[in-house]
Amino acid sequence: MTQDDIYGSDEQRALLRRGRALFDILGQDPRYTYYGRTVGLATGTVRDLDHLTALARVQGNAAIALVPEAEVAALHDGLTARNLVPIAYSRWDGGAASLAAAKAIVRDLPLPAGLTMTRIDADTPSTVLASLADMALGSGVLPLAGEVLRGLLNPAVCLVAQDGEGKVVSCGASAGFAHPDHPVPGRQAYWGMLATDTAWRGRKLALILGAHAMLSMSRNHGIEAFFTGVEPGNTPSEGVCTRLMFARSVAVILGCADPRSLRSGRMTK
Repeated sequence: MTQDDIYGSDEQRALLRRGRALFDILGQDPRYTYYGRTVGLATGTVRDLDHLTALARVQGNAAIALVPEAEVAALHDGLTARNLVPIAYSRWDGGAASLAAAKAIVRDLPLPAGLTMTRIDADTPSTVLASLADMALGSGVLPLAGEVLRGLLNPAVCLVAQDGEGKVVSCGASAGFAHPDHPVPGRQAYWGMLATDTAWRGRKLALILGAHAMLSMSRNHGIEAFFTGVEPGNTPSEGVCTRLMFARSVAVILGCADPRSLRSGRMTK
């Protein structure tokens, strides 16, 4: 991985480097997850508070991907007592109905005239990833590590829409997340990293690219189940999830940041 494969502020790039290195150590253990940002826990309860705290201290940020709602308050309070910054995301899950909805969207909604869709791969010029990063970071979305975006590490798909000058104006991605041996999320993929340039918003680009990304993961990697995290009150993201037949889970994604490493208290939007 080169410096050009990671983007963001100095703190965010350092965080991505630590997450990538920790994946080399823990990536074969089914308890852990990695999708191009940081290593986390696939599932957890308040009994995993010390474990989550350690992951956050090492990397600057970590999350449990599936927390029973009844456990969230105790975990939140425990993280706060350890001077970490917790953030809870609604977990949305998609499956067969989502893939059917994606097929309908791809059929009925072409990209607007003047735009082309490109899949990021090993041969994609670094200038395209830099353009993707500029657009995504401008929308508050931290791009995944380049190895994942290019499909070199996990089963993954990253799609971008480019204008006639090659500028990336929207993106969407999906990536393998948990170890396939994990009995709960091992067959799911992360789906998201949806962002659109301000000048192109309102044209359903994130919806279109997100639909294509899901179908590509199904077609090329045999993945039929997806999840994403949405901060409560993020109405546009909730609308995209609803359109793609994702369902809000009774479980929660609980993340946390170490403000000594990540002063904003947030890894991404």
